[in-house]
Amino acid sequence: MSGALIVRRALALLLFTAALAVTVHLILDLDRVKALKTDLGEINHVRYGLLDADQWLGRIAAVLERRINGFELTESNRPQIKQAVEQVLNTLLLELERSLRRHNLNSGGSVVDQLKGLVQQGLQDLLIDFDRLRAKVPDYAQRVVEELSKPEAKREIKAQLMAFMQNTAAVGFAKTDRSRLAALMGDHDCPDLAACNRTLEAQVAAARRPILQQVLGVFALVGVLFGLCLAPRTRAAAGAPPPAVDQFRLVLLTGATLILLAGGLLTPMIEIDARITGLTIELLGEPVTFTNQVLYFQSKSVFDVASILMRTGAADLILVAVLIVVFSVVFPALKVIATWLYCFDYRGLRRAPGVRFFALRSGKWSMADVLVIAIFMAYIGFSGLVGSELSDLRQASTAVEVLTTNGTSLAPGFYLFLGFVLASLGLSSILADRLGEGHAT
Repeated sequence: MSGALIVRRALALLLFTAALAVTVHLILDLDRVKALKTDLGEINHVRYGLLDADQWLGRIAAVLERRINGFELTESNRPQIKQAVEQVLNTLLLELERSLRRHNLNSGGSVVDQLKGLVQQGLQDLLIDFDRLRAKVPDYAQRVVEELSKPEAKREIKAQLMAFMQNTAAVGFAKTDRSRLAALMGDHDCPDLAACNRTLEAQVAAARRPILQQVLGVFALVGVLFGLCLAPRTRAAAGAPPPAVDQFRLVLLTGATLILLAGGLLTPMIEIDARITGLTIELLGEPVTFTNQVLYFQSKSVFDVASILMRTGAADLILVAVLIVVFSVVFPALKVIATWLYCFDYRGLRRAPGVRFFALRSGKWSMADVLVIAIFMAYIGFSGLVGSELSDLRQASTAVEVLTTNGTSLAPGFYLFLGFVLASLGLSSILADRLGEGHAT
């Protein structure tokens, strides 16, 4: 074995080892980032914000408190406030008089009941002079206005309003289960939601550049390995079988192809992220705002999708999961391995029915390339659907200002799986050529 051949083998083995190490590290990093993004999506989910009655209660209470604290009687607003109080008092007196008269004069159908009602109405007219009370309304309104300017009155108004809103929320809305949110905050040791957001977003942002470098590194290492192993080399004689080094190099190429497959299967392929960036409603002249409300977030790999389908327990979904794994994962991997075994007749396995089937007749059963196209089309479809729905939400009301974000994107797993498809096609072509040479000899 020449020294140049030894160097090329060593370099190829080094590239393969480096690609394997980087892929393992990438899978771990992407799994960690996926967990961080999932936690971040849960922490900012709309159920804990825009759909939580307690959150509305807190924001509305803050607006009312500011308005009550900022209320001051001045010479300019005193007449308007007094007039409003007079209207309320006059309305109350009018409704009270009508109610009492209606009760007395409609007390029954018998003669005795009617006489009793007339007597009650006469006593009421004798004891209660509504005209005199109405004449006193301006004085009563003045006293009410004076009371409103006292600090204790402000405190009582705030307490009554808060009690009313809390009772209304308790009766009209179900209590939001925040146990999962509390558990996540405990896991990340966050004192509050704002701190959790800052911590998780910083960790995700810090991992973005290293992950991109690792993805590019895997492709670069595998590409250089293919280039090195497929570089032209001399042959001993025309028609002679390939030397043993061919088998060594093709083993490395097969392993590199399977590395890309593992990376594509074990990492997220698509992320669907729909959120309300900001929602603002005017209340008593002040804005009530909700920000970063996650409507939907999912980051799934092929195995994640298959696992979810399996856990449903439905026979049709289990069948779909099995078909996804078999035709898009198992068949492509077995085809690459079986073609290599058939090509070099490893331990006499060329005659094995399974090896012959996967090496010679399984091409039409391999759906890996179809899966890549399906994922890409699903990405386009999800992105368009989410974008359309969020656009409709923005235009639903002119009284509410809504800003939305469509963060649907293809994840690194898609590109790794695409790399596997291209590498497996190239490797299958190489092995088919080698197989033809073997038959020629």
